[in-house]
Amino acid sequence: MVSHPLPTGAIIAVSGRDAIMAVSYLLVVDDDPQITTLLRIVLGRVGWQVRESHSGTQALDIARQRPPDAVLVDLWMPDMTGADVVQEMVTEPKLAKVPVIVTTGDPEAPEVSGAFATLTKPFSVEQLYRTIRAATAAGRRSN
Repeated sequence: MVSHPLPTGAIIAVSGRDAIMAVSYLLVVDDDPQITTLLRIVLGRVGWQVRESHSGTQALDIARQRPPDAVLVDLWMPDMTGADVVQEMVTEPKLAKVPVIVTTGDPEAPEVSGAFATLTKPFSVEQLYRTIRAATAAGRRSN
């Protein structure tokens, strides 16, 4: 069987409270491949298209090639922090309006200027869905 990705913005039907939603293309960035894989599976179940990246540098390259509808980025990564990724994105016209959700395991982490939201790990799947829906809706309004 051949699988064809849905175009960004397509409307699909799924079960549960997310009965109808617009498909969004998300970029998930974390240096831990287990986290990106888990998020890809969880988000893919409700119809989001997910691209994984394991470094800030790689994430910026991917985003420049195809700007996502939203980015989830870990705050603390070895090559560049999530805050560095956000600051780089807001300076580039092509990426400046892409909402970025910062994730962190540090409850004392500082707020990241320019980020749409911060989620402290562990967070619930429902909290993740709500935050992404709000971010993608805000991103569509600003474009």
